[in-house]
Amino acid sequence: MRRIWFQLHKWTGLIIGLQVLAWIGSGLYMTFVPIETVRGEHNIRKVEAPDLRDSDVKGYPAQALKALPGKVSRVELVHVDGRSVWRVDVDGKPAAMVDDRSGEVLSPLSEVAATRIAAADFAGMGKIVSATLLESNPPIEYRGDLPVWQFSFDDPDSTNLYVSPLSGKVVARRSSTWRVYDFLWSLHIMDYRDRTDFNNWLVVMSAAVALILTISGMVILVYRFLVPRL
Repeated sequence: MRRIWFQLHKWTGLIIGLQVLAWIGSGLYMTFVPIETVRGEHNIRKVEAPDLRDSDVKGYPAQALKALPGKVSRVELVHVDGRSVWRVDVDGKPAAMVDDRSGEVLSPLSEVAATRIAAADFAGMGKIVSATLLESNPPIEYRGDLPVWQFSFDDPDSTNLYVSPLSGKVVARRSSTWRVYDFLWSLHIMDYRDRTDFNNWLVVMSAAVALILTISGMVILVYRFLVPRL
């Protein structure tokens, strides 16, 4: 019986050892690096939100909304690029921005307008070196809705900001720190493509084998104490 436990521990260790090492190493990195740093929150420029009561608010943009296809599910008055605008969601997704004063539909944003938003958001060292409108086949680091403006900065952390041309929001912040974290996260949950499914069969089976490794190691430890010559 003892030999079975020793053999079981040896072979499960050989099978799952590298993945256990990946779990421990990636977990150590993820606990060591603050999540705020990974998300790039330290490079968000702190801007005091304007009091919209002080702006020349005209009213609900009923006429502009009637021209939008689909069901308008959300409307909010916000301050974007130095002006008061109505941000509109259709069928639960960003669809348009409407200038509060003129009623003009501002979206999709031009490169110039999106560049101003990205530059105003970024408080780190570096400047924009490229702007690309992504309409298909985005890089693996971006998994949101398309189209989206990608702005690359020449800062030490190789930051990319992604600005939605429909909402004017910075929808993603990516950096070298984030990319390392994302890679280690894929190793941790064993979803190497989408990095989102931590209930996949591969991680479940690996966890089961790791459990067998742990239990067999505990049994061997008991044998060691009970029979020292082993």
